[in-house]
Amino acid sequence: MDYKDYYKTLGVDKKSDEKSIKDAYRKLARKFHPDLNPGNKRAEEKFKEINEAYEVLSDAGKRSKYDQLGSDWNNWQQYAGRQGQPESHDGRPRYSAGGKGDFGGFQFDEDMFGSEGTGGFSDFFSTFFSGNLGNTGGLHQQQANIKNANVEATIELDLKEVFLGAEKTFQLQMNEECESCGGQGRLSRNSVCPSCAGAGRVTIAKPITVRIPAGTKDGSKIRLAGQGNPSGRGAKGDLLLVVKIKPHDFFEVRDWNLHCIVPVAIHELALGASINIPVFKNKVTVAIPANTQNGSVFRLKGQGLAGNGGKRGDLFVEVKAVIPKTLTSKTKALFEELRRESKDDPRAHIKV
Repeated sequence: MDYKDYYKTLGVDKKSDEKSIKDAYRKLARKFHPDLNPGNKRAEEKFKEINEAYEVLSDAGKRSKYDQLGSDWNNWQQYAGRQGQPESHDGRPRYSAGGKGDFGGFQFDEDMFGSEGTGGFSDFFSTFFSGNLGNTGGLHQQQANIKNANVEATIELDLKEVFLGAEKTFQLQMNEECESCGGQGRLSRNSVCPSCAGAGRVTIAKPITVRIPAGTKDGSKIRLAGQGNPSGRGAKGDLLLVVKIKPHDFFEVRDWNLHCIVPVAIHELALGASINIPVFKNKVTVAIPANTQNGSVFRLKGQGLAGNGGKRGDLFVEVKAVIPKTLTSKTKALFEELRRESKDDPRAHIKV
């Protein structure tokens, strides 16, 4: 039997994503639907071909197996004829022909797209996707269903939300059972559900509210049980939110500590000063002693992010001297006097 190019049938290429494949299928399904082409045998056959192609390419597992062989189908089929139950030299699973079969725990039925008298699946489809993968196939498929039902999404947080904790509400695109067909993908034996295009699932925007604990770390995951996609066995998977903390203009996060650089005037370093630093809803005061050197770092314990056990990290403040951009005649005179009075050589320690 000849190799069937399902990508060509739907008019897409092998790099097409799920949405592109679904869009192409919907367009063709509307064009060749038997209800819109009564008595047209060619349209009926074309409708079966695009349904068969979509059945494979819309499912990640079946698409992967189909892509493994691709245009090498003829070589594989000849090998199958010589060996009875084929197994490729690279260890790929064996397949056996049959009208109904098991592919990793998923049952295929030739009557899905018509009775035996009207064609059903092609011989290529039946041979390629029939057979049993072994007594562990069902278990692996069940585990894969549960894993695939988990939804992972990124949630971006401002540092203020991480510092104080927050409650976030956002819209998440979720894969839900189609209400029109009850997840069957068909309204009748010969009628594909137009709402889900035969997939049995539709994508909806679902509002999700989640409490963000104070001190949540970048890259951590927040698990919301039962908020994922259906697993295919009644229960739903989980929603895993991967935390991404947006860069802050002033603070840098290192573990549960906060680091910042604070500009100070030269006279504040020389004479000493008390400076206030805003830390979101609060202010902290840093006491700068007289004769503080530029680049000195002050540690304020317990002023960082909430860490393990509720204990907060620390706040590290580096002071950086700022030279006035403009000098009045009076300030210029004061700097001239400072230069005359200063006896220190700041470069005396340099030796080469």
